[in-house]
Amino acid sequence: MVAIKAYYDGKYFVPLDEMKFRPQQTAIIVVEDDVLSEKTSSCRGLASAYAKPELIQFEEELIATTFSGK
Repeated sequence: MVAIKAYYDGKYFVPLDEMKFRPQQTAIIVVEDDVLSEKTSSCRGLASAYAKPELIQFEEELIATTFSGK
């Protein structure tokens, strides 16, 4: 399996890099969701639908403390 980046031109997905495909070759397409709701505007990724934005500051502080060596 190979992962490639592409864009949608309104009708087709167009690879950003030159790729050779076999006729009738199947593919799995994962579309990045660039439209974010207000609730998750500062949360990104697949789990953003389950994220609690109010915990972002807490998590950032926890990470800073954990990796500061204190």
